[in-house]
Amino acid sequence: MSSPKIIRAAIIGCGSYGSQHAQFLAQYDGAELRAVCDIALDRAEDFAKKYGAGYATNEVAKIFADPEIDAVWISTQHDTHTPLAEAAAAAGKNFFLEKPLALTLADCDRIVAAVEQSGVTAAFGYKLRFFPAVIAAKAFLTKPTLTVAQVIDDHWPSSVWANDPIKGGGNVLSQGCHMVDTVLHLHPSSPVRVYAAGGNIHHPENDIVDVAAITITFADGNVATVSVGDVGVPPHSSKFALQQSDGERSVSLFNRLNSLMTRENKEVTEHPAWPEEGAGVIDTAFIKALVEGAASPVSVRSARRTSAVVLAAIESIKTGQVVDLTAAPYADAMKG
Repeated sequence: MSSPKIIRAAIIGCGSYGSQHAQFLAQYDGAELRAVCDIALDRAEDFAKKYGAGYATNEVAKIFADPEIDAVWISTQHDTHTPLAEAAAAAGKNFFLEKPLALTLADCDRIVAAVEQSGVTAAFGYKLRFFPAVIAAKAFLTKPTLTVAQVIDDHWPSSVWANDPIKGGGNVLSQGCHMVDTVLHLHPSSPVRVYAAGGNIHHPENDIVDVAAITITFADGNVATVSVGDVGVPPHSSKFALQQSDGERSVSLFNRLNSLMTRENKEVTEHPAWPEEGAGVIDTAFIKALVEGAASPVSVRSARRTSAVVLAAIESIKTGQVVDLTAAPYADAMKG
C-alpha cells in the first residue's frame, strides 16, 4: 500500500494571514511546511522557528525555484498579489492566494491568464464558502429570492496597510469581498446589475470607500443586499451575518456564519453551532484537490467574478449610477 501523498508547502508573507495558514499546515498530517518567505528576513526566521518550517528566506525567487515545493501560499499585501501569482504560475507552482484576487479588474484578468496558460492549480481565500453552516444553508435553500447580508467590523485605523489605497484598497475591497463572494456562491443565477450607496465616512485622509450598501440583481430576478463597513460589530448578529428566504423557507446565518437557524412551515430549527476552523476549512479543500488531481475548490474565474462585483459596487458609489454587469468591462468576468 502506498503512503499518503504529503504536500510540501511554502508560505510567502509572514504576517497575520500567513500565520493562520502556518498554524494549520504545521499540524496537518497531509502537509509539510518546507519554507517561509518574507521581505523581513528576521520575521521569516522567527516564523520558521515558531511553525517548524524547513528554512526561511527573504528571496521569493528561491521559493519558486525550489523543486521540493509543491504549493505556495501567498499571504501578502493586496498590491503584490498579481506579480506573485504570475511568478508562481510561471514557475509551475500550484498556489493559494489570499483574498481579494486583486485591486483592479485588469490585474484580475492577468491572474486568470497566468493560471489558465500555465495549467497550475490555484485556489483563493474565500473560506466562508466552506463553513459547515454555510454548506448546510445552501443545501436547505437552493434558490433564494431575497438575501440580506453583512460584513461589519470594528473600526480600522487609517494607518493600517489594508486601508492604504495602493497596498490594501480599504475595507470594502478587503473584507466586503468575503460576503459578496458568499452571496454569489449561494445564488444559482449570475449577477447582472449592481447599485450601491456609501463612500468614505471614517477615513477622509485615505482615498478609499469604507462603507457600502450594495444591491445585486441576478439574471433570474432575485436580489441581494450586502452591507459593508468598519462601523462597529453588531452585538447579536456578529461581524458576518446573512439571511435568505425563498417564499416558503428561510435561513439565518450568524455568529460569524458558524450558527444556523432554518424555518419551514413556520417551524424554526436552531442547529448546533459549529466551531470556527478558520483557514483550515479552505486549506483542507485545496490540499485535497492537489492530492486527487481535482479542480480547484475556488476557481480563479469565480474569484475574479467576486472582485468584479465589488469593483462595480465601488464604481456605482462614485458615479451614482447602476452598473450593468452584462456590458464591458464586467461581462467577461461574470462568466466565472
